[in-house]
Amino acid sequence: MKRLITIALVSLSALTMLSTPALARPDHDGGYMKHMFKGLDLTDEQKSQIGSIMEANQPESQALRERTRSLHDKMMELDPTAGDYQTDVQTLANEAAELKREQVLHGSELRRQVAQVLTPEQREEMKERAAKKREKFRERAERWADKKGR
Repeated sequence: MKRLITIALVSLSALTMLSTPALARPDHDGGYMKHMFKGLDLTDEQKSQIGSIMEANQPESQALRERTRSLHDKMMELDPTAGDYQTDVQTLANEAAELKREQVLHGSELRRQVAQVLTPEQREEMKERAAKKREKFRERAERWADKKGR
């Protein structure tokens, strides 16, 4: 059961961090889009269409982030010594799983909409960038694991 609790806590923390916070940051002046599409030579029409897609999806993205924060807060407020702790953790873990499912579906729909605006060459470039980003992440994770294992 400790493993379940640990997984639930890690999942909730990850959900909080990974729920597309850059999309909701008005102080970033479109930084997420600028970074994501930098070097793709988007036309003005593509930029406009993608901006409209992001704007149209922003309310749902924001709602998912707020639900993630709320769920995380609920988990942190639980008393591990309470008699119904395990039941409460299980309930919140189920909520976290459902929320993650919704986030995955929302994110994949957003990516689908944006991909329709890009040319095949731009989509290929995005795919290559994603592969490089995953590789960098794996390398960092390995370095961190090596440091921790010392």
